[in-house]
Amino acid sequence: MYKEKIKNLVLILLVFIAIYSSSFIWLDLSFDFTRLNPIDNEIEEVYLWDKIKPSKVSVTDRYEYIIYDPSINMTVWDVFRDTLFDIFRYAYVEGDIQEASIQGNTIRIYFDNAMPSELLSESFGMNNNRFQSFVDRIRWIAFNVDNGKLYVNNGTNTYGLEISTNNQELEVAYKNAIDYASNKYDILFNMGKNAPYIPVSTEETALNPVFIKSEIDIEDTGNIESIAKNYFKDSFDYVRTTIDSSRTINYIYRNEKVLRLYEEGLLEFYDSIESTLDDSSMYRSFLIAINFIDDFLGFPENAYLSQVTTFIEDGKYGYRFLFNHSLLERPVVFSQVRDEKAIQVDVIGSKVVFYQRFIRVVDELMETEMIEVSVLTPQEIMENNIDFIAELYLESPENQYLEHDEVKERILNGIQEIYLAYFDPSRRSRDQLMRSVWVFKTTNRSYVFNAITGAIIEEQKVAQGVEDGLE
Repeated sequence: MYKEKIKNLVLILLVFIAIYSSSFIWLDLSFDFTRLNPIDNEIEEVYLWDKIKPSKVSVTDRYEYIIYDPSINMTVWDVFRDTLFDIFRYAYVEGDIQEASIQGNTIRIYFDNAMPSELLSESFGMNNNRFQSFVDRIRWIAFNVDNGKLYVNNGTNTYGLEISTNNQELEVAYKNAIDYASNKYDILFNMGKNAPYIPVSTEETALNPVFIKSEIDIEDTGNIESIAKNYFKDSFDYVRTTIDSSRTINYIYRNEKVLRLYEEGLLEFYDSIESTLDDSSMYRSFLIAINFIDDFLGFPENAYLSQVTTFIEDGKYGYRFLFNHSLLERPVVFSQVRDEKAIQVDVIGSKVVFYQRFIRVVDELMETEMIEVSVLTPQEIMENNIDFIAELYLESPENQYLEHDEVKERILNGIQEIYLAYFDPSRRSRDQLMRSVWVFKTTNRSYVFNAITGAIIEEQKVAQGVEDGLE
């Protein structure tokens, strides 16, 4: 009898040991979500001012010169960053913040879209509620070298500020930028009766074609698997892998976490929001996004924050961060037909729930095939295309009552900016290349032309006013 009890106890003990041991294998499926998002546990403070930066700089004397050169723009940004710090530090102490008009000789920095003042101020470790109540977002900042005043625009209204700041450094930055611009932009474009004079260069050349490749090569199976392992960490052994008819590779974990790699090099990452219970500020969410990018493929060279919006998913509030990038010292223009973004990161609480990345780099193996060629002048392009784009304009129902000549004049008078860029048609897995293009930006449209042939590539709509999606 006694021996039978001992035997039963041993059997029970063995059962418990077996259950305990198997839990390391099977019960691990109810995993700790923070392991797949390491920044949930700790958000690393990172340097942000090479990621938050202007997309262009302008200087004015008699005319406005718009500069896209990265080295010039970073030099100016280094000065304006101190100015921005002073704005958040002193705007509620010295003088009033009032609506104002800007005239005279100025130097300005432009963000791609209006940046939230909350994000900018908290990136300095400050929170100026009085300033933010007047100017809740910043599209551009200007310094007037004639009167020493600062001006801030939110995408709709302009406000004047009189504060103590680094005026001497701003004046030097203005002089250097004017010297650069006056040597580079040597003719004036003007075709409309009431159109502004726009400085452009007659000596522009461009690479044609520009052979590129996606940073992710889907044929490199070793690298693809390494990316997947980096996402899923210890749970990679439980990930299901599929390849669909379009050659898209899908890594799926319990239908809660998905990594998708498309043939053309586009990466998408989805994560369930069910485990996200906490809220997060815009600044903290941005840190989470930047840490995530750094951990997974790294922050691309020449990338910058383009837009911040908010969204609601399954009743939970989050922040969406969109990034753009430049290539070979010129802006990259994506086709609006596909609405691509270089990088998109969606954050809810302390968790990245969506990550999309589509970065292009120069194909070094094809560099010998890329040569500098002369481009058509903006004058030649517009003379050859104005009738056609007027017809495009008239195709919109709201414009059908207008006369053809009236539309032509409206377009020509509305041209605000002309610049060279690279156009990325994207979504091609073979023979990838970018076109050198002239971009004509008007009040409500941009027209993209092949800089070599002059043919129109795309008509794009331009967002009006403040289009940031922030609540």
